[in-house]
Amino acid sequence: MKSFMKFVFVLTTAVAVSVFSLPSVSASEQAEAVQSQDQTAAVQNASSKEQVKKKKTKKSKKKAAQVRPATSTEKADTYQKGQAAHDDGLSVYNPEKDAAPSEGLVIEETNFHFTEPLLVRPRTDMIVIHHVGIPDGDTPAAAIHRAHLANGWAGIGYHYVIRKNGVIERGRPLAVVGAHAYGENYHTVGINVTGNFDKEVPTDAQMKSLTELVTALCRIYHIDPGPATIVGHRDVNSTDCPGKNLYRLLPQLRDDVELNIYAEKLKGTHLLKLKKYETEKP
Repeated sequence: MKSFMKFVFVLTTAVAVSVFSLPSVSASEQAEAVQSQDQTAAVQNASSKEQVKKKKTKKSKKKAAQVRPATSTEKADTYQKGQAAHDDGLSVYNPEKDAAPSEGLVIEETNFHFTEPLLVRPRTDMIVIHHVGIPDGDTPAAAIHRAHLANGWAGIGYHYVIRKNGVIERGRPLAVVGAHAYGENYHTVGINVTGNFDKEVPTDAQMKSLTELVTALCRIYHIDPGPATIVGHRDVNSTDCPGKNLYRLLPQLRDDVELNIYAEKLKGTHLLKLKKYETEKP
């Protein structure tokens, strides 16, 4: 009996030890598992944050690359041609001290407001002739100005607009950098003759005003009229502008301007000779 009771006691003790020792092992393993899960979550969280950071950096770089180009044609032209540094050396236009000499013609002033500062053009050695294209017919400078503003540009890119009746309207001030010929704005004056000259032909009044205006510009900037200095938009950019029916008239325009300048010189010479003759009379 005593032996049996001793056996039962030993067996009960062994079971108790086994039962009470199991939870401690399970808790240890559970703690390790929890710690492992925490470490895994931390790594995943860090990796996720790094990926988000990389995406943000990539987006920021992409956005920075896209911000520059085309808030205006001047900016697009400047950055594409590597001329951004030029802006640092150009003065912001002040009409009181930077205005160009008078053309000596009747110009309808428009006094447009521009959304960006206009810069003084550093030199002028070329005149670029344009047409409106679309729409055809007669288009005022104010309509072109509104259209260019709607494109997100600073305002009208041309310096002059010549209407069907021959009236010359001011676009940009003559002395400032234009926005009309990609890559060529820093040394050119832009003239828009209204109409679509792939379908229409310029009026006589338009051609008369264009000849007088180009003559005045050649006189102001000492430009020798020729194929390299009086050009169509298509001569400097890939475009059909100023339309075939105006473009074919450019050789005659150059000849007429050259004749006008020659006549002005002769007129001056005759006046000087007349004055000398009158002085020498007894």
